[in-house]
Amino acid sequence: MISAGEVSSLYGEGVEAVERLASEVTGEAWDRPVCGDWSAATTVRHLLVVTRWYHDWLDRAAGGVSDRPFPGSSIDDENEKALRELADVPPTEAVAEFLVSARGYLDRVVDSWDRPFGYPFGVVTAGLHCGVAAAEWHLHAWDLSQLADQRHEPADPRGLFVAAGSCLSEAQSGFRAVLMRRLVIVGSRWRPWPTMLSQSGR
Repeated sequence: MISAGEVSSLYGEGVEAVERLASEVTGEAWDRPVCGDWSAATTVRHLLVVTRWYHDWLDRAAGGVSDRPFPGSSIDDENEKALRELADVPPTEAVAEFLVSARGYLDRVVDSWDRPFGYPFGVVTAGLHCGVAAAEWHLHAWDLSQLADQRHEPADPRGLFVAAGSCLSEAQSGFRAVLMRRLVIVGSRWRPWPTMLSQSGR
């Protein structure tokens, strides 16, 4: 398994990577596609959407509500709706707000690590979900790194794989949960970062 301190470090590293790579994007480069059809500008707005969700979901958890905020099958529609609301936000402003929000979230979640936490794919703990959050930041840092002809990679890809996979497997039940836990162990030992990139459609 992976400790709370290690997950927090991976999370912080991902935020810092987004900050560094976004700071290198200027002018028309914001309009270049980096994540499927999403431009760099849309990608950083998406990051802001996601970190706002995380705060909202932690607020719900703190209030004793741990069911899913919306079904996993609706996540693309929810994201597109939120992105439309941010369409006029300049990407540099989206990045700045993301950085404050993401770092503030980590400060909050450290004090709620074992609290039941509902997200679109199940009910876990806030600490387990932090592993998924860390993966989200690192994956989108990889997207942004393409603009500089780089290839971002986390310092501890195995740890990131375990952190995200532990959350995803815990959200399952029965035989599927057991199978996913085993796959996390196996996958973490063999090319974990390329596997994460592939599984996320990159």
